[in-house]
Amino acid sequence: MLNPPQRKNWWVYPRIPAETDQALSAFPDILRQLLFNRGYLTEAAAVEYLNASQPLGNPLLLLDMEKAVKRLLHAIDHGETIVVYGDYDVDGVSATALMVQVLKTLGARVSRYIPNRFDEGYGVNREAVTVLADSGVKVILTVDCGIRSAEEAELARTLGVDMIVTDHHYPKGELEGAYAVVCPKREGDPYPGKDL
Repeated sequence: MLNPPQRKNWWVYPRIPAETDQALSAFPDILRQLLFNRGYLTEAAAVEYLNASQPLGNPLLLLDMEKAVKRLLHAIDHGETIVVYGDYDVDGVSATALMVQVLKTLGARVSRYIPNRFDEGYGVNREAVTVLADSGVKVILTVDCGIRSAEEAELARTLGVDMIVTDHHYPKGELEGAYAVVCPKREGDPYPGKDL
């Protein structure tokens, strides 16, 4: 038997007006529409956005960043296994791939873990933490998840695994079991780019 169709909410943007289309004529059609959808209505504004000319803040301003970096460097220097634990959505998968590549370039023993969204759900889960700890992992580095995984961070700590949480979502409570928590939306975090 077929499942009934799910109700979906579609965002349909209006077509780009002729005047804006002309102002963005230096760009391909699809890019003009996307720029319009995001509110970039002139070529100058679009070029500034696409060239990311806005200066980024110092990453060491993020709370726990220095602590996280030192722990990762220690793991690399001592041959400890690091697992990058990413979310299953596009920013989680992208962040996982990028972080694994960076850590490999630095000489880390690193692998990745992306949970099955249907079986494991969103965020860090207890079963995965236990399996990773049992396999000898010493550091779990979350990307795009973990900010609300207090129980899982505490479990990792009790199993001898240091969990470093890097996330951009809003926290809910403290992550006392985590080794480090890097999130621009933490209360009191001085990093200027809260929407990182």
